[in-house]
Amino acid sequence: MDKDISINPQHLLATDIFSDLSADTIQALLHASHVKQIPAGNTIFHTGDIYQHELFIIYQGKVERHESNGRIKAVSNGEILGLTNYLDSSPYNSTAITQTNTVLLCIPEKQVQRLELDYPSLANLFNALIAQRIKKRSIASRTVTGPLSSLVRNVMKSPISTCSREMTLGQAFHMMNERKIGALGVLNKNNTLFGVLTYAGIAEAFVSNKATPDSKISIATCDVPRTIEPDAPLWRANEILDQFSSKYLFVVEDDKPIGLLSQGDITKSLLAENSGLRRQINKADNFSELKSIYEKLADYAQQLHTTNHRTSQAVNILSNAHLAIQHRVIQLTLKDIEQKNGTAPRQYAVIIMGSGGRNEMLLNPDQDNGIIINDEPGSLTSQEKEWFEVFADNVNINLDKAGYILCPGDIMARNPMYHKLLSQWKEQISHLIKKPTTKAARWANIVFDFDTLYGEAELALALRQHLLEALKQQPRLLEYMVEDDAEGRPALGLFNRLLTSEHGENKGSIDIKRNGLRIIADAARVYALSEGIAENNTLKRLNALVHCGRLSPELVESVRYAYEELLDMLLLHQIEQVRQGSSPDKLIYPEQLSEQAKSVLRVSMRAIKRLQDQLQGEYGRSAF
Repeated sequence: MDKDISINPQHLLATDIFSDLSADTIQALLHASHVKQIPAGNTIFHTGDIYQHELFIIYQGKVERHESNGRIKAVSNGEILGLTNYLDSSPYNSTAITQTNTVLLCIPEKQVQRLELDYPSLANLFNALIAQRIKKRSIASRTVTGPLSSLVRNVMKSPISTCSREMTLGQAFHMMNERKIGALGVLNKNNTLFGVLTYAGIAEAFVSNKATPDSKISIATCDVPRTIEPDAPLWRANEILDQFSSKYLFVVEDDKPIGLLSQGDITKSLLAENSGLRRQINKADNFSELKSIYEKLADYAQQLHTTNHRTSQAVNILSNAHLAIQHRVIQLTLKDIEQKNGTAPRQYAVIIMGSGGRNEMLLNPDQDNGIIINDEPGSLTSQEKEWFEVFADNVNINLDKAGYILCPGDIMARNPMYHKLLSQWKEQISHLIKKPTTKAARWANIVFDFDTLYGEAELALALRQHLLEALKQQPRLLEYMVEDDAEGRPALGLFNRLLTSEHGENKGSIDIKRNGLRIIADAARVYALSEGIAENNTLKRLNALVHCGRLSPELVESVRYAYEELLDMLLLHQIEQVRQGSSPDKLIYPEQLSEQAKSVLRVSMRAIKRLQDQLQGEYGRSAF
């Protein structure tokens, strides 16, 4: 650091960007930097200049950034210059000109990388800024049409049930019970919203705070109310509910609650929009009709893309269409089998695994399924075994007729490994967890994302509970699962350049699933299983991991934006392939993308790399 200039750590701590960092982190940042004084009217870097492998922090002064689109942005104390270039090693895409005498803190790239490892709060700051960069450069921003473009006031329930903080817990409980509601809005004396009282809050008051029915509501723990304006679009409400894993949103006008909105209200709006397809699926009488519906899903996906603000929402609804088709396949299969072989000899659940179990299917999912058979009344008789063998074989054949190709890895119900008694499923999982191998890890990374497709959901829930309890006792398999994940790397090479396939017919492409989306899904799975989280969906897992404190909000936010961007690229790519009569794949060719899209892809891969690096750092891959 230049000794002729006095640098005060408090000066940086007083800025918005660095205010949440500790004094030790700021001191380390200053120690790693050198100081430059630049007179007014000088250029720090020009548009198109090669990246200087340094970050610049404006310690004092004012700078104008002249962007390539003609916009001019004024920045001052605490702002970071060159962060995007640090993230993707790209040339500068703006010109920075000092407007006053300016003092810059210049930190070499290698020093920044070291600081990120040593000071997690600094890494979190960069993760938050990465999320902002992805959002700013997003190619997925679009105008939403359809039900999610409706205003909140058109869907909200009004009037709402509220009470004062002076009401007793007993009175609040009876009000909620009589009105069959799960939450009460608790008001201050001026009728503004204080909090949300739920049955869980009442129970906690009795257990932890030794409350009685005559105790005031103020003794109970009230949830922080999540609010939204009545003229906000439904897609915005949906994002808030997802972000905070909330069940309710209070609609507020002039600081006073005027309505209530739940996830169920939004779902009803979406179901109304998509009920026509569901009716068509349910009316199909044969597998040819179902395949005809399946072949039109690309058009449906395009519609979903324009009517949902986030691509993950569109994919979730598309997955539900796939699940409905597969559910109908099983119904028609059963109808035929029951005429020849009678009804099922005992309860069972057909489970779907992989992307189907996560509700993340795109346009060309194959089959990953199995059958869990109830243990009662004991071992299968030869007749029962034959019934389930015929059923499983026909389910797989008929799903193939409907468009869902047979799984190349034979992870299907007709394989005896994937149709067995619940106790045998449990025994198999226990064996893999007790004696983990690389092969077991690859199996687990597909099979552990299972959910009920048809039949008794309780059987799948019992297997899920067994899985989580067994991993809690012996978590070493998770290390092997991380090792399996490490075989896929973000498509980012030296100097953060995009890595593409170098050989064969796919030369110049990136497998956007294997080298992007799957890495996020794999990491979310391992973290969720380690925390005993039963959720399967990738984004819901990530949100749950923030709420339990396992992952930082900043990291998850950057990964979530990266996930949305890659998913958007892939879905649009597959829609276009189907339109051109090609089979959908997962290959993106960067050279065919705009510069903006390539920049988003690079920064997204950087966010994914940070997640994978953290995962591998925590687990250490010590087994290897």
